[in-house]
Amino acid sequence: MPLEVTAPSLSAQAAPPPQQDLGSKDVFLKMLVAQMQYQDPLNPTDSAKMSSDLAQFNMVEQQISTNKYLEQIVASQGGSSNNLDMASAGYLGHTVMINQSEIQYTGTTQSFSATLDQDAETIYVSIYDNLGTPIRTMSLSATPAGDMQLTWDGRDDAGNKVDLGSYTIDIKAFDAAGVEVKATPQRSGIVDAVRNTPSGIELVVNGVPTSIHNITEVRL
Repeated sequence: MPLEVTAPSLSAQAAPPPQQDLGSKDVFLKMLVAQMQYQDPLNPTDSAKMSSDLAQFNMVEQQISTNKYLEQIVASQGGSSNNLDMASAGYLGHTVMINQSEIQYTGTTQSFSATLDQDAETIYVSIYDNLGTPIRTMSLSATPAGDMQLTWDGRDDAGNKVDLGSYTIDIKAFDAAGVEVKATPQRSGIVDAVRNTPSGIELVVNGVPTSIHNITEVRL
């Protein structure tokens, strides 16, 4: 009976050796031990070089641990694009300019600004309390397009000091023909906190929360 030879199946073939991650601390440590084991007795590894290798091993281990913790944070947050991330946290402590009409009155004169898309002949700045009632209206004369600086002394139309709390700015501007000109209230302040909310990332600026999308400028 003739001898029959068949080719081995793919499952019977030896699997290629697994690739080792050169960034693994185990691989790094094995390389370091091998270097010490096979060093020339007449010309041993320089102690300074050994210290450098140990420092590199420590850096590799720290990087692996950092990556692991970052992966855990991402996993715990669910991988959503609205999650709190390192980029968002980077706003902490920075001064930002934001499109915001809300004022947190603390008893001192409040400063804010507005951007006019074009020249305005007449401008009305109104302050509303938290119930939506107008308490102060200021009229401004002709102002060219661009940024304008505004202040509110915390008084109502009768000259009385208002209570501490939240107030809203509303700006109406009109050109010489009476056509409304877009005017966007803006405020600057320091980012006190960064929050992850169902609607996205929020920054707390001078005690007032605002969407991260309202930021127009970041300063040191």
